[in-house]
Order: sequence, then C-alpha cells, then structure tokens
Amino acid sequence: MDYKQLKFFRKICEEKSINRAAQKLFISQQALSKSIAKLEEELGTPLFIRTSGGVRLTPAGELLEQRAGAYLEEHDDILCQLRAAQEGTHLRIGFFMGLLQELPPRFFTRFMDAHPEIQFHFHSYTDNEHSRAYQNDNCDLVITTGPLGQGFAELAHLETRIGIMLSESNPLAARPELSLADLKGQLLISLNTENRSQTQLLEALRAQGLVIDTVLGDADGDLIQELLGRGYISFYAGKQSALPEGIVFRFLKDLHLYWEFYIYGHRGHRLTAVERELIRAILDAVSPEETQT
Repeated sequence: MDYKQLKFFRKICEEKSINRAAQKLFISQQALSKSIAKLEEELGTPLFIRTSGGVRLTPAGELLEQRAGAYLEEHDDILCQLRAAQEGTHLRIGFFMGLLQELPPRFFTRFMDAHPEIQFHFHSYTDNEHSRAYQNDNCDLVITTGPLGQGFAELAHLETRIGIMLSESNPLAARPELSLADLKGQLLISLNTENRSQTQLLEALRAQGLVIDTVLGDADGDLIQELLGRGYISFYAGKQSALPEGIVFRFLKDLHLYWEFYIYGHRGHRLTAVERELIRAILDAVSPEETQT
C-alpha cells in the first residue's frame, strides 16, 4: 500500500465513481481500476462494491477511508516541511482579483517590507467556481468569496451586508429609507463575478422584476464612479469609508444578503506566526467599520 494508491482510493471515495475519479486524476479508467485491484489484493479484502450508479464502500473501505486521510495529510506535511527547509521560507498567497480594491494601498508590499525573511509569491485569479477548483493547489493561503472544496480548511469567514452606492445628487439619496421597489426603472450596476453572494443577489432582483443594466469588473472603478455621477446605482458591500467623495451608501430595507469573504489554508497545514499575522491584518482591513440599519 503506497501513497499513490491511497490518493487514488480517496479520489474514488470523493467522486463515488471510478470513471469520474479517473477523469479528475487524468489517467485511464483501466489504469485506475488496476491500481485499486492491486490494493485490494494486498489488503486481502474488497474496498468497493460496484453498482450501476458507481461504487460504494465496503466496511473495510469505510475503515480505510477514515484512516487514509490522516496518513496522506501527514505525508504531505512532512514533504512541505522538508521542501521549506531546503528552499527557505516561502509564502504563497492566492486571492481573487477584486481583493486589492478592498485593501489599503501597498498592503502586501508593506507586509513584505515587515518580513524580509519571507519570500512571497502571489496568484491572482478570476473569482469563479472553475478557477477556485484548480488554480490554488500550491497556495498556502487562499482568499476567496466562495467556499473551497475538500483539501482546504477554512481559517476565517466574514460576512458584509450588501447595499447600494449612488451619487449624493441622485434623488434617491435624499430618501431616509430605500427598498428594492425604489430601484425599478433605475440603471443598475453589478460586478462581473461568480459566487454564491452574486447568485443570491441576482435571484432577489429577478423576483422583484429588476434587471442589471451594466456589468463591470473590480478594475473598472473609475468608470463606475463616472456612471454613478450620471444617475446609475451600483451594488456594494465594501467599507463605506472607502467610497469616493460625493458617493453615498444605503442599505435596502428588504434586501438582507451578505457578501462572503473566506480565507483558506490546506487541510493539515500548520499555520506559521507570519500567516496568522497576515490573516489578522487582512480581516482588519476588510471588516466594515460602520453599521447602518
């Protein structure tokens, strides 16, 4: 029983299908079946029961699944520590593209200056399910607006209520209280992103007969500000103190949705003091300082 066999075994457990597991592992179904058959022969017991819909674990398979995870995590942790000892101290950070808009200027470079003993590596990715699924395997910390799958451990979770931002010259800005009905007929802006918060927001708007007019990215801040000055309204869940002059923020009394923010690490990875410090600094930077009801 070796490391590769256990990795293959765990992937089949996750997918509940040898065919799907083979596709995820980028090997042939025949090669995967052969590896599992050899493992079952070595252990002297079947691990899976083949069914028309896939596979299910035998009692022996269930026991191996419970024990294999700890073994694989310990194996990976040892390799990471040995690699770190050989290469020096590295910190690999994955984050969604819009994160830098939420952080103070030079946030990461100032942190780098404070820790010259660390070699930092950055991976910026588009915020969608596909990129979260495969592009962060080599990152020590992953900052995302949606949940990550198996293999990652959640280190922090922050929720910020979604509202709207609009120009203070917009007639709606003078109203003491706003609702979704007030947005009918308005030109609405949303961010070009794919996450649970965005999906829930679009569903809430459709339920009220509202349609997004303009979709822009996090890097389009200047255009968003210009459009707000022309009467557009944009959904927003960041710090109110970060809004440009002349732009105001309002909650909608009947919209109780939250923008989600997660920080993940690899499951089994032991956080270093520097990683803990960075997590605290990021949370302090993105946490809302105002509460409006």
